[in-house]
Amino acid sequence: MKYNNIITSELDNTHGAGTKRKTILKACLKVFGGAALAAVLGWSYSSGAATFVPLGVGALPSGELVESFQFTLNPGESVPWHFHPGPLYGIIVSGTLTEDEGCGSDLNVFKAGSAFSERPGRVHRVFNFGTDPVTIVFTGIFPACYGNYNITLFVPDGPRCEGDSGKAHLEKIPACAP
Repeated sequence: MKYNNIITSELDNTHGAGTKRKTILKACLKVFGGAALAAVLGWSYSSGAATFVPLGVGALPSGELVESFQFTLNPGESVPWHFHPGPLYGIIVSGTLTEDEGCGSDLNVFKAGSAFSERPGRVHRVFNFGTDPVTIVFTGIFPACYGNYNITLFVPDGPRCEGDSGKAHLEKIPACAP
């Protein structure tokens, strides 16, 4: 499966008025790190820009990185199909986040005060269908080659489903280049 290395801002009007889509290259993140991601997200989203705030990075004795950050998804915004190369833990600080794991499974809804975890390779997409911003504080553990908050791998076609089970296969985490 081919993974896109892009960030997409998609504002959907579910009443048929159409879709506004802006796409920018994620390559600048690899070059400039988290500060570039914050600047790019601010530029890519129209009014009420989503925000990304790096909170800190530390190295474990194993060489893996622990990265913490805050992400705010404004009303009507979404993050398309993607997965992460390591375990990720989130706390919903405000708003209500809706998650779609695909394959016919029920939507997951996380309200302020709740927490969730994501397994490496699990494909999903998230939406803010509410009227208030969704703010999430994340902490994850990732291979060092995914540093600078480069932890989201986009999958253009969504998850690979296991028949009619409602479950998806985990994606293989791309190896780090030597």
